[in-house]
Amino acid sequence: MKQLVLSSLFLLYSFTAYSALPPQKNKAEDSLLYYKKLSRTKKESYKDRLAANEKATYWSKQVSDSVYLKQLDYRCSLYNYDKQYDQAITQSKRLLYEATRLKNKSFIAKSYSLLGDFYKKKQNTSDAFTNYVHAIELFSEIKDSLQVIRISKKASYIQASLGDIDGAEYTIVNALDYSDALKDPSEISWFYDILGRVYRERGLWQEAIRYHRKALQIANNTSSKASLINNYAITLLKSGDNDGAIQQLEVGLLYKDSISPNTLFRLKDNYGFAKSRAGHDDAIPLLKEALALRSGIDDIPGTYASHIHLAEAYMALKNTQETAYHAQQAYNISSKANNTEAVIKALDYLIPVTKESNVLFEEYTSLSDSLTKAQNNAKFEFAKLRYDVEKAEERENMALKEITASQLREDVAIRKINWALAGIGGLLIIGVVFILYQRERSKKQRLLDRYETEKRIAKKLHDELANEIYLVMNEVENEIHSPAVADRLEDIYKLSRDLSRETKPIQTDENFPTELAMNLQTYTSSERKLILRGLESINWNVIKPEVKIEIYRVLQELMTNMRKHSKASLVALVFKSVDKLLEINYSDNGKGVSLSRDNRGSGLLNTQTRLKSLGGQIEFDSAIDEGFRAELSIPI
Repeated sequence: MKQLVLSSLFLLYSFTAYSALPPQKNKAEDSLLYYKKLSRTKKESYKDRLAANEKATYWSKQVSDSVYLKQLDYRCSLYNYDKQYDQAITQSKRLLYEATRLKNKSFIAKSYSLLGDFYKKKQNTSDAFTNYVHAIELFSEIKDSLQVIRISKKASYIQASLGDIDGAEYTIVNALDYSDALKDPSEISWFYDILGRVYRERGLWQEAIRYHRKALQIANNTSSKASLINNYAITLLKSGDNDGAIQQLEVGLLYKDSISPNTLFRLKDNYGFAKSRAGHDDAIPLLKEALALRSGIDDIPGTYASHIHLAEAYMALKNTQETAYHAQQAYNISSKANNTEAVIKALDYLIPVTKESNVLFEEYTSLSDSLTKAQNNAKFEFAKLRYDVEKAEERENMALKEITASQLREDVAIRKINWALAGIGGLLIIGVVFILYQRERSKKQRLLDRYETEKRIAKKLHDELANEIYLVMNEVENEIHSPAVADRLEDIYKLSRDLSRETKPIQTDENFPTELAMNLQTYTSSERKLILRGLESINWNVIKPEVKIEIYRVLQELMTNMRKHSKASLVALVFKSVDKLLEINYSDNGKGVSLSRDNRGSGLLNTQTRLKSLGGQIEFDSAIDEGFRAELSIPI
């Protein structure tokens, strides 16, 4: 009797437990479908959907590997939906681990793509770019062209936004090789737009305009077209085609009923800005209208842009009060957002119209140098990341190859031939190198001889001429002479002292940039300011001492020429390294000069001669009342 009661209770419990389970739970497929559907039901709470996904993942293991990986992938989507990006990154790494274990290349690539997206949302651009590069390489291997294009677009945006223009172009051009696989060609329009902006930054206007037009030709979405037109108009503005920009923006504004408020207000602001550049009377009202609209929707970047445009428009009208107001507003917004590049741009307009220019000059110089370093670091980092990824892929591919015995014998034979050719080539290279070395040595010796001559002249000026003049001045002071005679002697003394300083020995060790900066600062005064940008960003250690000496003398010549003739109140020197060239841009706001060949003094001709001896060049640009500019280019 007791056994019968226990058996009945067991059967009752089993029936109750079975009825509480989802329908047809006796099969893994049915359980998977039940929990999968529950996890995708949006009316369920986020917590319940996560729990359902966990159970679906459990049952999916018993179905197939691909179904299991899909459930892990969907959990990443759930974390992303709730903006739980740290959990999303952890889950993506779990997906990567499982996909690697199961040797599923498609999901390995998908894992890297997800990691790139989530790191990007956390503003970790370095890790985002690394994972995007991994994803691009893997999707290329499995010939998923659509994913290659879409992820390349994200990677190129990161590179372009951080100033790696060359890297962005490289990424885009590689992605365009896969464009034939696209069913909708308009997907590629944004690549052409980015290329347009890349060439715009380089000042290659025809190429930039060609790619902007190409983007507009294949775009089939109204909202996209409006944004593409806006970017095209900015390129036209920067190239000086104000009327062309106005025409394009008028076309863009025709889409006003089918685009977002942000896009519409951006078009309105740039329309007003283009009109201000063209000197139209209605420019200021249009710019103020755009500012009010952007402020109304709390568009912080847009509000900043409107203030910058108003500052420039008022500066063109010589309204210093309004220029200062809008430049200050832009400065406040960018400082709060901790945007270095935006702060520098605001200072460009604020410094000339504020009483605190000296303080702002220091901030401007510091921020400019830090921005240049950040951009250079970004370029180096992205290049290194891509190189590391490609080398890792190369090592993996080589590890998979098996070399047969016949291949080895063939390799040995080829290697012998290569060694023979290398020996002949080596002898030729040694001969060429020896000739070039002798030429370089001769040129270097000439430079050193000139430098030693300058040092002897400096010593003679200081030890003999200057001291003799100083003794005569003392004698004049002790006797009764005309004040004019004493003043004239003092002028001669200062002249000899300046000549001595201009030909004195130059430190070419690690203190060179400091000495150069100090020397350049001696040309400033209470009425003359100097802006130095990029001096510390140059790796002076790789530049030869004789090249440093010539750079020092050329800049000294330009600054001396400026002090004697230009009456400038503001001088700017910008240093940057491009490939294997050192570029130095000099500009001042002095009275300028006519640059006819007959009108060039010995100072300017000396700079050309010095740079030519280094294989470099210098180009001048000036006109009466338009300041003076010089562009120096020196191989390093």
